[in-house]
Amino acid sequence: MITTRFSACLAALAATALLGAGVASAAAGQRASCMGIAVSSAAGQPGLVADLTQQFHQELKDAGIPPGAGDSSFAKFHEGSLEVCLAPA
Repeated sequence: MITTRFSACLAALAATALLGAGVASAAAGQRASCMGIAVSSAAGQPGLVADLTQQFHQELKDAGIPPGAGDSSFAKFHEGSLEVCLAPA
């Protein structure tokens, strides 16, 4: 279960990554997970992934969800691009 706030944070990561990523997202392999694509897209933005991960984990803890649950869910999807990974279901 991913909270709305968690989804909003992922969308913020996507927007930031898409604005600053350029070719960085191309570094992720075709079979990369959505988590791998998102992290690769944030390359070159020091501290962004760490800051957002800490925020996501705290939001999940506050909601009573194990902090790795969101990471695990996002890492299981292999959608092929950041845009598709973060598209509303």
